[in-house]
Amino acid sequence: MQSIPFYRLSSDGTSSLVSQITPERCPNFIIWPEHYRPDGSCFCNDKAHTKMREWGYKWRKGAWR
Repeated sequence: MQSIPFYRLSSDGTSSLVSQITPERCPNFIIWPEHYRPDGSCFCNDKAHTKMREWGYKWRKGAWR
């Protein structure tokens, strides 16, 4: 799979690249730009990323599952 670019559209019609992700690298295949670090890696291994808990994931064996 190729990387997926995410853009933010401004009210004046201009756009800017927010992030570029490669979802197949994410063990949970999450397609949400804020779930990825600037280097393209995901937060599935970051216990402090509490958004995962809000989505129903549980912290097990060092990762959100």
